[in-house]
Amino acid sequence: MLDKLEKYVTENRDQFDHHDPDPEIWKKIEKSIGPKHAFNWKVTLLRAAGVAAIFALSFMASEFIHRLRNDDLQADRFPGRGKEIVIPELKEAEAYYTGIINEKLEEMKPIMLNCPSLQEDLQMDFSELDSIYLELKNDLRDNIANEEVIQAIIDNYRLKIEILEAMLEELEPDSDFCIPNTSDYEM
Repeated sequence: MLDKLEKYVTENRDQFDHHDPDPEIWKKIEKSIGPKHAFNWKVTLLRAAGVAAIFALSFMASEFIHRLRNDDLQADRFPGRGKEIVIPELKEAEAYYTGIINEKLEEMKPIMLNCPSLQEDLQMDFSELDSIYLELKNDLRDNIANEEVIQAIIDNYRLKIEILEAMLEELEPDSDFCIPNTSDYEM
């Protein structure tokens, strides 16, 4: 049940094939389609450079944020390693008191050689004072150069010096403190 048109086309197919269209018709069709565009390397390279720049900036921003987070985590885990505030007067005072403490420790060396228990006690006292010092440094960072915190840090150094001076007064380097009496062991 072919349609009449289909039946006519199939019966007269040979007659349709011998007519070629005019070449001018194909030229008009090509003009209406437009010219083919050639591949433009400059545009492609500019686009690729833009993508690379966006990628590089994104990577750098990611690294920057990652490092900031790591610094914050380090400061939380290790309070003494955080961002430290530099106060010139405090630095001078720390250098001064550290020098005095080192001098007093040098004076104490002969006494501590004779008495290891005294050295242990001194280390224990100093470790407590050092932990207080670290807390004060954290407070100083939080309170941004609070005068009371600075004074407490200086007082911490003074207390170390007082401890050393009291020990030196009590125990003279020439005394026989802590040296075991050998006469008790003789036969």
